Amino acid sequence: MEKKAKKNSKKSKNKKTGKKEKREKTKNKKARAQKKIKDKPKTKTRKEPKTKQKKAKAQKITKKKIAKEKAIKKQKPKIKFFSAISGSYPRIGDTEELQKLRRAWAKREVGEISDEEYREVEKEFIKLAIEEQEKAGLDIIGDGMISWYDQISHFAKNIEGVKINGLLRFFDTNTYFRQPIIDDSTPNSPQIKPCTLDDFRFAKTIAKKTVKPVLTGPVTLSKLSKGNFEKAIEIYTKLIENEVKLLSQEGAEYIQIDEPALKSEDLAKALPYLERIYNAKANPSTKIIYFFYFRDFSEDFESFQKIPADILGFDMTYSKLENIIARTRIQKPLMLGIVDGRNTYIEKPKDVILRIKKVLKNYPFDFMILSPSCGLEYLPRDFAFKKLQNLVKITEMLKKL
Repeated sequence: MEKKAKKNSKKSKNKKTGKKEKREKTKNKKARAQKKIKDKPKTKTRKEPKTKQKKAKAQKITKKKIAKEKAIKKQKPKIKFFSAISGSYPRIGDTEELQKLRRAWAKREVGEISDEEYREVEKEFIKLAIEEQEKAGLDIIGDGMISWYDQISHFAKNIEGVKINGLLRFFDTNTYFRQPIIDDSTPNSPQIKPCTLDDFRFAKTIAKKTVKPVLTGPVTLSKLSKGNFEKAIEIYTKLIENEVKLLSQEGAEYIQIDEPALKSEDLAKALPYLERIYNAKANPSTKIIYFFYFRDFSEDFESFQKIPADILGFDMTYSKLENIIARTRIQKPLMLGIVDGRNTYIEKPKDVILRIKKVLKNYPFDFMILSPSCGLEYLPRDFAFKKLQNLVKITEMLKKL
């Protein structure tokens, strides 16, 4: 019994020792496993602070916004700016050579030279006016209205039965016009001769740039004539219709029609006549410009949008017209007379550009023409040239915006 008890005791002791060793082995195994985990390089990234996450998100939004703005800019075409003369150019200058046209006029009046000889002198000065405009860098030029005696009788003298009366002041300028008379002795359907075609044809043979002929509108012609207004506007409309048709057939890209006497209250009566003139274009690609000057057109700007035209032009020197334009629905491309054609002061480009930028905020078209506020015949020749140079400088600066 004793031997059996000892044997069982020994077995129990060995069993306990085995369990202990087994526990030790398990413990050591776990320790080695933990050590391996500890020694293994960490691959898990730490979470960035919330401020960094917000910053990254903001940057992402900003990039998207910039990309969207760029896409919008790409969709909206960039505005093309063109510089243009608005009408007349000085016929004389300070040198003896530049007095040649005046002397030729006096000689013709007393019969010392013929009309043909005088016409050759006119052509010399048309050529000179074109060369000076191109030298200044204009995109759109004109014949300078060199052959015109004035803006009214130049047209009226080509109508059968219209008498030409004495001199009257042309608006508030230091120039004059010969007043036409349209009365009962004037035929209702008179014969009409072309007024501007020869000068346009001649100018095209010389010019390297686009030539823009200029006409005086039927309302201004009628208001500044003596006699029956209704009869006058009918006759003058026929004349301007004919001019538009001939010039358009001859390839005029632009035809400018000056209406300084037109007011909003005239529109009801005038619109049917202006419609006829617009429809007289022989070539649909010819652009009709109506140009208004010598007063503040702030009250007329909105109503003038009804005028049948491809482009509307405004003298900007009598008011802050850009403020009106900026808050009005612009329905037609604009020609802005932003350089004063009656003042020798040379405008500062930055001041002019600030005014144009106001217009651009509300401008829905892809081109704009910039010009003097009126014809340049009111300035000394050297200042007229400087005005054009400054206009070109302003236009070039705008092109880079």
